[in-house]
Amino acid sequence: METDGDPSFDSLRADIVLRNRRRDAQARERKFTMAVFGILAYSAFANGQGSLLLLGASPIDAAISFVLAVLYAFGAYRAWFKDDTRWWPVAIPAGLTIGLLGLAALAGVFRPIPLLLNIALLVLVPLRSRAVAASDALSPRVDA
Repeated sequence: METDGDPSFDSLRADIVLRNRRRDAQARERKFTMAVFGILAYSAFANGQGSLLLLGASPIDAAISFVLAVLYAFGAYRAWFKDDTRWWPVAIPAGLTIGLLGLAALAGVFRPIPLLLNIALLVLVPLRSRAVAASDALSPRVDA
């Protein structure tokens, strides 16, 4: 069976290659989106629980923790439900937390896990944006 010059065979192969590239790009986008959402949701839950635990001991710390929980929850909402790839819904709570953890480290309280999670969030933001752009570039255009 000779298929070297058959244009329909070449078109079929190109369609298969494009479909595989599209599937890989969408899988990468989904992986980064789930990582960002997971860290944001975990941070929102942890800060919410922390604010409840701190309520009796230190109302100011409880208020700070509650504000961070709301910011993380807003970032998780924007990342998951709105499919938002902008940097600020993720970077603002992560930056605030890194700053507060830096102040706590100066006071002698070092928390490495929240620090690493927030640094991972800041690294994942541009990676997710590039994955979404690559997926959108391979997606078929639908004109209404």
